[in-house]
Amino acid sequence: MKLLFLLLVLVNLALFAWHSGAFGTLPEAGREPARLTNQIAPERIRVLTPDEVKKLREQAREAAPGAGGFSFASLDLAGGQACVELGDFAGSELARARARLDALDLGARLSSRTVEIPGWTLVYLPPFKTRAEAERAAGELKKQGVRDLAVLDNAAIRFGIALGAFRDAELARSHLADLEKRGVKGARISDKPGTQPGTRFVIRGLDAATVERLRGLQKELAPARFSACAA
Repeated sequence: MKLLFLLLVLVNLALFAWHSGAFGTLPEAGREPARLTNQIAPERIRVLTPDEVKKLREQAREAAPGAGGFSFASLDLAGGQACVELGDFAGSELARARARLDALDLGARLSSRTVEIPGWTLVYLPPFKTRAEAERAAGELKKQGVRDLAVLDNAAIRFGIALGAFRDAELARSHLADLEKRGVKGARISDKPGTQPGTRFVIRGLDAATVERLRGLQKELAPARFSACAA
C-alpha cells in the first residue's frame, strides 16, 4: 500500500515538472500561435477616420442598389452614351428638383418629358341622395371619433364622404380596416388611384465629372428617384 502511494506521488511530481517546462516546451494542441501572430500583421492595422468610414458606407450603398436605389457604378461611361432618368416630380418637388439640376449647368444634355404619376387612393362613403343627408352622416361619424372627413361635391362622388386619401394603396386598406373596427359601415376604397401630370428629367452623355455631381444630388433626393434610361 505504501509502495502504491509513493508511485502516485512520483507520477504527480513528474506531471507537475512536465507542465512547468522542465522537459522542454509543450506543444499547443490544435493551435499554431506563431503562425497566427504572423498572419495578424499588426503594423498593417489602423483605425479609420470618420470620413473614411462614411466614404466606405457610401461605396457599399452604391455597389448594392437594392431597396429601390440606383448605382452609378452600373453605368458604362465609354462612348458618351450613358444616360439616367430622374423623376417623377410634381408641385413643389418639381420646382426643387429643377432648381438643383439647373445649378449643375448640364445644358443640352438635360431634357424633360411629361408623364402620368399615380394620384391618391380614396377611402370614402358612397354618395347620399342630398347634401343634408351627407352632412348628418358626417356628424354621426364625428361622434364615432372619425375626424378626418369631408363631404364631397364633385361630379364623380357628389354628396359622398371622403374618409382619407393615401399615396400608398396598402395604407388605404389599413385605414379602411381601422374604420370598420370603429363601427363605420359601408366605407369603400376607390377602384384605382387617379393620375396627375408629372415631370421626368433625362440626362444624357454622362461623364465621370457629371456622375460625381449627380451623386451629390442623389444624397439630397431619394435614391429611388434615379434610374437608368430605358433602352
